[in-house]
Amino acid sequence: MQTQLLLALRDFFNDPRLIKRELLQSLWSEYGEIAGYDSPKLGKSVIVKHVSPPSKVHHPRGWHSDVGHQRKVRSYQVEAEFYQSFAGRCDETCYVPQFIGLIKEPNHPEQLTLIMEDLKSSGFDLLYTGVTDTQIKTVLSWLAHFHARFINIDTSTLWPVGCYWYLATRQAEFDAMPQGVLKNNAQRIDEALNNARFQTLLHGDAKLANFCFGAGEKVAAVDFQYVGRGIGVKDVMYFLGSCLSAPVLFEKHDIYINYYFAQLNKTLISRHPHENNQPWVAQLEEEWRGLIPFAWADFHRFLLGWSPEHVKINEFMQGQTAKVLNSVT
Repeated sequence: MQTQLLLALRDFFNDPRLIKRELLQSLWSEYGEIAGYDSPKLGKSVIVKHVSPPSKVHHPRGWHSDVGHQRKVRSYQVEAEFYQSFAGRCDETCYVPQFIGLIKEPNHPEQLTLIMEDLKSSGFDLLYTGVTDTQIKTVLSWLAHFHARFINIDTSTLWPVGCYWYLATRQAEFDAMPQGVLKNNAQRIDEALNNARFQTLLHGDAKLANFCFGAGEKVAAVDFQYVGRGIGVKDVMYFLGSCLSAPVLFEKHDIYINYYFAQLNKTLISRHPHENNQPWVAQLEEEWRGLIPFAWADFHRFLLGWSPEHVKINEFMQGQTAKVLNSVT
């Protein structure tokens, strides 16, 4: 398979000397790999995401089903569609890797090879496991610009609901949840999020590990497998939860939320200078702010079924969920 992939890439680039430089990571459940390749002819490196599901799946947490398999296969197809049809609308304020090409296997529809810009060679060479206040705000600015860019854009070729934990695709995890008031109200929480008036395009997996930093305040995002429709604060919630402990969330959550909305509102107004946009921008902020606890509760619901001992189920998340349940029961 590796020999076939290399030959296909050499043919794509018309470069017989193209070589695989390094394996960057294996995909979840051994569904393929991400690797760096060098093309001497073009004088540059590229990133190749090769998807080739195994005949027998080994899920790291023991979760596997045909539904899960189809969800993962669809996620890679959605990511390819994002790079082909949407990534070109992003600029330096919400930078994403440049799309270079897509190789499909006619006889193996679940296989695909996505070829992208090498962010490291473009100056986005820093990954963090912990972040500073400045870096958090840099990502929040990225999210604000990304969300502002895709307000009222047709995203029907992507996931109907962005983010990997949404209820309709996570029924096995829902069934595994303990009985209780959150489970009883999961559908209402899901509907409140999905039926919001203002919807945009979500990254869908906006954790810290999916942002590559550069010098100054440069940042780019990767991994668009769960990009789809939704309210922007779902991405914001997930990002803050991915890099902040409960004590820091209690201290700074609202500060970061205010920063996100300041960036979002400024960007929305600048992108629609000829509209009387002050009323609807304010209405969007009011709606999304009111749904922030719902975003936390929705993710809490998923974790309780998927990994009930997960470290992200902390006092802050539980407090946000309690706010929602007090309002709907």
